[in-house]
Amino acid sequence: MRTKELKKAAFSLVPSSYMLQYAGSIGLLSAGTGWDYGRHKQWSTDFLLGYVPKYDTDRAKLTLTLRQSYTPWEIKLSEQFTYHPLRTGAYLNTTLGKQFWYKEPDKYPNSYYRFSTRLRINIFVGQDFSYKIKSNSSYFEGIKFYYDLHTSDLYLVSGVQNKYLKFDDYIGLALGVKLQIRRK
Repeated sequence: MRTKELKKAAFSLVPSSYMLQYAGSIGLLSAGTGWDYGRHKQWSTDFLLGYVPKYDTDRAKLTLTLRQSYTPWEIKLSEQFTYHPLRTGAYLNTTLGKQFWYKEPDKYPNSYYRFSTRLRINIFVGQDFSYKIKSNSSYFEGIKFYYDLHTSDLYLVSGVQNKYLKFDDYIGLALGVKLQIRRK
């Protein structure tokens, strides 16, 4: 019995999905893996690596993101299609590079910068559509297409303190696809 419990515990460490995301303040393009769990797989923890092109800076950047999502209910559209009208959660995002910091460097007056340039705390709300793959021999069980509207701690404070900012100055859009691995 102990071996069976160990196998079950080890299996829960194996990711249950792969994802690809466009935008979302975690890079122009991000890829990662995740774990879906809960009675109805309504919880998801994802880890993503993002790429930010250099644009007008001297080099491109990489980001790391840890995201927690909750999808409280679903609407079955057919045997294969499901709609999730609410998808919400939070994520931590860090940008890699020596020019970013958690605590302001000594060269700045105390509390000159109130936010870290390395770490962003984000919240989001969105929706997704799922397609269940009928074939039992496929490596993937299903595919989800999602979108999220998000903001960060810095954007939210800026939006509240600066009345001249418009909604789209502090709210962003992310588009993604999530491939769910068939768990046997």
